[in-house]
Amino acid sequence: MAVTAIAALGAGLLGSAPTSAVIQSHTLYIGALSSATTQTHTSTIAVGETATAVLRHIFTTTRPVGESVVVTATRVTPGTGTLKLQLTDSSTGRSALADPTYYEDGAPNDTDNMMEPQGDGVGLIGTTNVNFTQYVVSDTAASATATSLATTLNLLFQAPSVAGTYTFNVGTSTFLGSAATDGISGPSVSWTVTVTAADVTATSASTSVLRSGTKLPADGTALTDSSVTAARSSLAARTPAATIWVTQNNAAATASESMTVVVSGPALVTTDTSAAPVSGTAITVRNGGATTLNPSSYNYGANVTPIAVYSNGTAGKATITITTLSGLLIGTETVTFTGSVTGIAIEDTYRKILRAGGGTTGADQSTIGIRATDANGNGVGSLTFSMVSSAVNIVSSITTGACTADATDPGYYDCVASTTTGSVSGDKATLTYRVVNPAVTTATEYFTVEHAVTLGGSVSTWTLTSDKANYSPGEAMILTATAVDASGNPASDGSAGPTFLGSNKSLGGTALSSVFNTVYDGKSTSQLRSSTDVRTMRTDNTLYAPAASGSFTIMGTYGTGNAKTASITLTVGDDAATTAANAATDAAAEAIDAANAATDAANLAAEAADAATVAAEEARDAADAATAAVEALATEVATLMAALKAQITTLANTVAKIAKKVKA
Repeated sequence: MAVTAIAALGAGLLGSAPTSAVIQSHTLYIGALSSATTQTHTSTIAVGETATAVLRHIFTTTRPVGESVVVTATRVTPGTGTLKLQLTDSSTGRSALADPTYYEDGAPNDTDNMMEPQGDGVGLIGTTNVNFTQYVVSDTAASATATSLATTLNLLFQAPSVAGTYTFNVGTSTFLGSAATDGISGPSVSWTVTVTAADVTATSASTSVLRSGTKLPADGTALTDSSVTAARSSLAARTPAATIWVTQNNAAATASESMTVVVSGPALVTTDTSAAPVSGTAITVRNGGATTLNPSSYNYGANVTPIAVYSNGTAGKATITITTLSGLLIGTETVTFTGSVTGIAIEDTYRKILRAGGGTTGADQSTIGIRATDANGNGVGSLTFSMVSSAVNIVSSITTGACTADATDPGYYDCVASTTTGSVSGDKATLTYRVVNPAVTTATEYFTVEHAVTLGGSVSTWTLTSDKANYSPGEAMILTATAVDASGNPASDGSAGPTFLGSNKSLGGTALSSVFNTVYDGKSTSQLRSSTDVRTMRTDNTLYAPAASGSFTIMGTYGTGNAKTASITLTVGDDAATTAANAATDAAAEAIDAANAATDAANLAAEAADAATVAAEEARDAADAATAAVEALATEVATLMAALKAQITTLANTVAKIAKKVKA
């Protein structure tokens, strides 16, 4: 067909030529760049990649018009892959005249392989050729003298998936329009391409993601596992409880290892969902292996493998580990299979005060959140609840569908109730939510929880209070708005907080018109409620006192014709530092006064001590004088006593002498 094309060119395009016409200065080079002057070139690529060699083709024409050269790239070694030629540059020796005209062996996606005009400077040829490709350079512009033509072509080889060495020959032949000159071989070059096997080893960039049922990766947050809890099921009739999507990656995007999938727990795994497996706790799967899992709705790609997880009929937690044969742990996923329900309990209380008179919206109806669990404490889904009211004239009973399963939290149910149109504020009822106990087969028994409710109306009166009466400048403050209905009962849960309030001084934080949260238990505050429990307040502040000292008032009007007013007056005092400094100054002054008083007392004590000293000295002198007098008197007495004693002795002696004389 290529020969036919060349003949057609000669007959229809180029006309006849003198036999003396020849191609001169004909050269062909191959290399990595257009500046190469070599006749051989080698390239190395991995499977699936594309190798490129640059051809530089130059020749000179010898007649005014019609000379052509065919450039043909031919596979020498057998194999697959695709050859392409691409024009990248051209020039002629003529000034300000047209470039050469180019022909190739098939327009893009054209399968007839016939030579077809490509126009000046047009590039890539058809992609259908495997074993050869051709380009024709033709000088169709008149010139009185010899003209040089230069062409730069890219020769591309799109490698197959099989490694090996592939050799190609690039030759040239002339076509001058006569039997004597057509088909004369010109210069040729050779190209050897080595195709290496791709690196299939997966790296830590590989991922696994878990989805419920047969959901796709796009059905959840990217690279984030879904929480999967499914009911255990018999081996007879099952659908996948979960799907693990494994994606292998490496730097070259060529990762493709086989993997082991090992189960610990009550699950079976497979990559073929045409039938539920009856075994499979340790399997080996190839990357991108065959599967019937949503084949028409998701383009897996060669490096993505879905693994289906089934129940084996037993309740419990199953852990699935995916590891490549080279030892890389790609992921560990967990699926919980639940047994029959064994109990229910209230986990959240949304509304205790229902709207009187027939609350029917979702906000009016929601009451509690119930957790249903099996014997292992795992959440049990797909249960049907009913509700029995103790006062059906106040709150209606619900035969079925009293609670709805939470789509993101298995085993959790949102429960509702509706008040009747005749119910009024202050009414009360006890609501019993229940689910059938499957363990009892001889009668209908239930697991139950009770929820006591009262009824309230819409807000009639607001009363404002605060956590403090006096604040430091800019101090965090908490305001509470208490709401009662027209009957004086707490307003129904879920009522909106006040939006009509303002302040005569600038407050910090959230604007008063939007600071108050929803009413629960008859109160709305300037705090933020917890996202998981409406009756728990968060610790972050939303409102701050004015920066200026003095009193300030928060107030607003509401009700029909703005006839009602809610207000509170508070005070901003000195800040804590100033207060502390003033207290310290006062304490210092008091200490100085005490010190002065102590000094005065000390002075008085010193004077008293001096007086006491003088008195003591005078007393000592008197004592000394008295002592001397006493001593003198004692001496005198002693003298007198001695004299008296002597006189007595003398008298006694005299008496004795007289007695002797008498006796005699």
